[in-house]
Amino acid sequence: MADSKAKQTAARITSKLPGTIQSSSNPRVLSRSELKHRGSPNNNRNPSIDISDFTAYKERPSTWSSFRSRLRARYAALPPSVRWTARVLRVIAPIVPIGIFFSEHVLQIMWVSGPSMTPYLNENYEQTHTESDVILVNLWPWGSMWPWNMTRRLERGMVVTFRSPANPSNIAIKRVIALPGDRVTTREPCPRPSQIVPFNHVWLEGDADDPKKSLDSNTYGPVSINLITGSVVAVLYPRMRRLKWWEWDPPAEAKSGSDTQKELGEGYRSSVRDRVVKQAVKIEVPGLD
Repeated sequence: MADSKAKQTAARITSKLPGTIQSSSNPRVLSRSELKHRGSPNNNRNPSIDISDFTAYKERPSTWSSFRSRLRARYAALPPSVRWTARVLRVIAPIVPIGIFFSEHVLQIMWVSGPSMTPYLNENYEQTHTESDVILVNLWPWGSMWPWNMTRRLERGMVVTFRSPANPSNIAIKRVIALPGDRVTTREPCPRPSQIVPFNHVWLEGDADDPKKSLDSNTYGPVSINLITGSVVAVLYPRMRRLKWWEWDPPAEAKSGSDTQKELGEGYRSSVRDRVVKQAVKIEVPGLD
């Protein structure tokens, strides 16, 4: 008796559930295809008794995020020494191109070999024959180390680096003796007794007393300004000092008081300065019509 009442109660509850069909015997639960059909827009049945089957949308990760996740997982699996090396390389990587640019276009360290600039450079070369000064070269346009104060000027007395006209692959170092328009009394092995420095050229010589110790303008003539690569600003080793090139040809009232004259003697290279007649001819800059 109790079982019969329970079945009747269950039948009444089931008949009230949506998605079921009441028959004369037992209720039938609708299949999934029937439920979808009843939930379609073309079906005019009452939606309150239909069930639609929806699947929750899950956003898929992007290709880049998946790649980064895999990369992090592989990085975490590496040995600690390898991870440490990778971190060091990540720090050094952006510094390398900056250093290359700085050494190629701003300041450069060079070694001076040979006796051509003694005693101004390689002071003890005559005794050791092996000494090589380490110098700092300014590669910005001549006369200034800073790009906002560039003066593209060469002055008499400047110590410059340049590509040798005899061998352009070789970087040489000499002193500017004369500027365009100056007349220079040459020395051996130059075949001419004197030379007018032409436009856009300078006359370069070494500081050595013996002309045979310096391969300079007395051998290959005036040097084009376009071959000059930089100006020497300091000696870094073995005796650190700043090169005060302007004291090579100071005003008359300051000649005896300059550091160069005190270190290298009164009238240092005065014979060289006496061979130069400044602005002997007027050099006009060619113009374009």
